[in-house]
Amino acid sequence: MQALLVDGLNLVRRIYAAVPSPPEDADDGQPEQHIQGVVRSSTSSLERALRLHQPSHSVAVFEQPGRTWRHRVFPDYKKNRSPMPSLLSDAMPELKQAFESKGVLSYDRAGYEADDVIATMAIKIANHHGTVTILSTDRNYCQLLCPEISVYDHFGQRHLDREMIFKRFGVEPEQLPMLLALAGDSSLSIPGIPSIGIRTAARLVHEYHTMDNLLEASREMTGKIGSKLFNGQEIARLGMELFTLKKDIDLGINLNQFRYQPA
Repeated sequence: MQALLVDGLNLVRRIYAAVPSPPEDADDGQPEQHIQGVVRSSTSSLERALRLHQPSHSVAVFEQPGRTWRHRVFPDYKKNRSPMPSLLSDAMPELKQAFESKGVLSYDRAGYEADDVIATMAIKIANHHGTVTILSTDRNYCQLLCPEISVYDHFGQRHLDREMIFKRFGVEPEQLPMLLALAGDSSLSIPGIPSIGIRTAARLVHEYHTMDNLLEASREMTGKIGSKLFNGQEIARLGMELFTLKKDIDLGINLNQFRYQPA
């Protein structure tokens, strides 16, 4: 199996932001023309990805509206994130139908984000000796990188590989959850440990390798960093949970359902 797993909202929302919106005083037909342009551009982007990656199986993974397990664990998760524009939300059935017309079915799972669903699919395929390309600009997928799993930025036309992650963050891809748990991510409203930025977090990751090792060592550390780590253990462990992708969701599907058959 050679699978292309498409992060559907990542693809569609980037295209929605790039397609020029009609002016506020536009006539009634222009918003509809705008969303039709988004549908066409999204479908064309999907077709280009299919031609490039030549998958045997492909699925576009979306998300259902509402709260996920991350919101239950951390109620402030994504609290500052703008909701999906209503025009785009209303167009989702049409987008999914357009994808299906090109041979790619859609899937979502209540209570889970697309990244957890994709991670579960990717690991399952890799464990059965298949290969996976994840189509997304989301760096968090890079924690899955291995010989069987790659991440491709369709818009930048590049793989988000080990070399890129190490150059950008100073850690190995599988260490990203620990790095981000320490430094936080304002776009997700996850705080991290106060006064610890990416560089300091990378140094701590290199020195201690695991969060358990680091937090145990913080008991003996002197100085502000040691104090902040010791007092921020709950935040650090919460961050690890939030940034680590789920890989064992019960999807209730057979991946052969998503065999790619060009329309």
